[in-house]
Amino acid sequence: MRVLVFTSAALLVLAVIPAGAEKNEDAHVYRVELENRGDQASVRLIPRQGKLLVQLQFRIKKLADGTLVNNVPKEEIVIREDGRPVDAEIHQPAGSEPLAAVLALDISGSMANGGKMAQAQHAAGIFLDKLPDNSDAGLILFDHEIRLKEGLSGRPEQAAAHRAKLRGIIDAAKPLGGTAYLDATLESLQLLQGTSGRKAVLVMTDGVDLNSEATLAKVVERARAVQVPIYTIGVGEPGRNEPVTTVLVLDHSGSMLAPAADGDSKPKIKALHEAAARFADMMRPNSRTALLPFSDTSELPTPFLSDKSKIKKSMRELTASGETALFDAVCDALDTLEADREDVHRLGKSTGKRALVVLTDGKDNKSHRRVDDVVRMAKQTKTPLYLLGLGRPGELDEGVMERMAKESGGQYYSARNQQRLFEIFESLSIELHDDGIDEASLRRLADETGGKYYLARNVGDLQLRFQEVAADLDTTYVATFASRRPQHDGTARGIDIQVKRGEQALSAAVRDVYDVHGVVVAEMHPGVYLGVLAVLGGLLAVPVGLRRLHRAFGG
Repeated sequence: MRVLVFTSAALLVLAVIPAGAEKNEDAHVYRVELENRGDQASVRLIPRQGKLLVQLQFRIKKLADGTLVNNVPKEEIVIREDGRPVDAEIHQPAGSEPLAAVLALDISGSMANGGKMAQAQHAAGIFLDKLPDNSDAGLILFDHEIRLKEGLSGRPEQAAAHRAKLRGIIDAAKPLGGTAYLDATLESLQLLQGTSGRKAVLVMTDGVDLNSEATLAKVVERARAVQVPIYTIGVGEPGRNEPVTTVLVLDHSGSMLAPAADGDSKPKIKALHEAAARFADMMRPNSRTALLPFSDTSELPTPFLSDKSKIKKSMRELTASGETALFDAVCDALDTLEADREDVHRLGKSTGKRALVVLTDGKDNKSHRRVDDVVRMAKQTKTPLYLLGLGRPGELDEGVMERMAKESGGQYYSARNQQRLFEIFESLSIELHDDGIDEASLRRLADETGGKYYLARNVGDLQLRFQEVAADLDTTYVATFASRRPQHDGTARGIDIQVKRGEQALSAAVRDVYDVHGVVVAEMHPGVYLGVLAVLGGLLAVPVGLRRLHRAFGG
C-alpha cells in the first residue's frame, strides 16, 4: 500500500509540472501543421536554374487548444532536410509584426465581361477589411499601363482611414485597355521600398500580360532581393496558349484624308495608324499577323509577322489615295490566310485561331467580286470576319458589312470617331488574343517569391480567394530553401521543423514531401526539464528504497 501511495504522489507531481510551465511566459507546446487546401500542396518542389527549391507552407498552433500562433520569430524556427540544417528563407505571418501590403488590381477591358469588375471591387474591399488592424496598404490600378498609384499612409494611426480611401478608389474604377501586371507588380514593390516590418504584394488579373516592359525573371529577382512575397489570383480559366493568325485588311483610299467626325483632331488615316498599332501591341507572343492594304485595288500582303515593331512600321507607311475595292481585298485576304493554314498544317503545327479584321470608311466602288463571293469564301474556309466601319452615317454600306460579319461568324463594329476606333481595335485584339490567364507565369511569380497562387475560375470565387489571401497573411509561415538533392527524383525527403529557443527544442519530423504529416513541437523552460528528470529519477529509486526498508525491518 505504501508503494502505491508513493508512486501515485510522484505521478501527480509529474503531471503538474507541464501545467505549471504553461503559466510561464516562455513555456509553450506547439503543433505545426502543413497547410493543404485541396489543389494547393503544402510542400512544393520548384526547379530553378539547376536547383530544386523546396517550399513549405505551415501554421503553428498551441497544442492545448488549437489556437493559431503567428508571433514565433523566424529566428526560432529551424528547418532540416534529411537531418541537416538548411538555410531557409522564412516569411512570417502578419501578426508577428506590422504588415505593409500593396494590392495591384487589373482593370483591363476584359474585366468588363461577366460581372468580373463588380465582383473584384467587392472582393478587394473585403480583403482590405480583413487585413490585421495594424496593417498599412497601398494600391495599383492597371490595364496596359499603370492607371493609378496610391502609396502607403505611412502612419499607423491613419492606416484604417487610408484603407477606407482605397476602397473608394477601387469602387470608382472603370475597365478599359489591355494587361501589364508585371509592370504593376514591379511598381508595387517600389511602393514598399523603405518600409519596415513585414511586406507583401497581391496581384489580381484575368488575362495574359501583353504589354509590360518588365520581364517575369526581373520581377522575381527584385521581389527576392527585397524579400517581399507575391500572392497572385488568376480569374477565369487557364489559357490554352494557342496560336492566333490574323490578316488586317485596311482601307487607305483618298477619303481617309478627312476626319471621321467634326470633333476629331486627326484625319482617318492617322487615326488608323494609331488604332491598328494598338491591335499589334496587344498580340500574344505566339501570334502572327499580315497586312493587306487596299484602295483602287487589293494590294500584295506583307509576310505574316510576330515582330510588333515591323508590323507597326508597315501600318505607318500607309498613305491615303484612290477608290475602294473592299470585296476584292477581303477575298484576297481569305486566300492569303488559307494558303498560310496549309503551310502550317504541312509542318505539323497547330493552326490555332484565325480571323480577318477589315476596316473601311466607304462603299465598295471598284471590286470585280461581289458580297456573295465574300460570304461564300468565308464560310468555306470557316473564317470569321470582323468588319469595322469608320465614319459618319450614310458614308458606309453598313447593311452589307453587317451581313458579311454575321454570316461568317464574326462581328460588325461602327466607329463614328477616332477614339471609338482606337477602343474597337483594342477590345478586338483582346478578344482574339486573350484566351485565358497565363497560369504558369502567375504560379511562378508566387512560388519563387514565397507567396501563393490562387485560381478563381468563376467570378463568384473571387471573394473567397481574397479572404484566403488575407488569412494566409495573418497566419501562414512560408519557408523556401534549396534542396541538397537537386533532382526531382520522387524519393522521400525527411524534413524537420523545430521551434528552438536557446538550447531547448523538441520536434517530430515531417517525413516525405509526398506523404506529409503534421508536426508536434514542444518548447519548455529549462527548469521544467530538470524538474521532470528529478521526478523520473525519484521514481526509479523507489523500488530500490523499498527493498532496503523491507530488509532492514522485516528481514
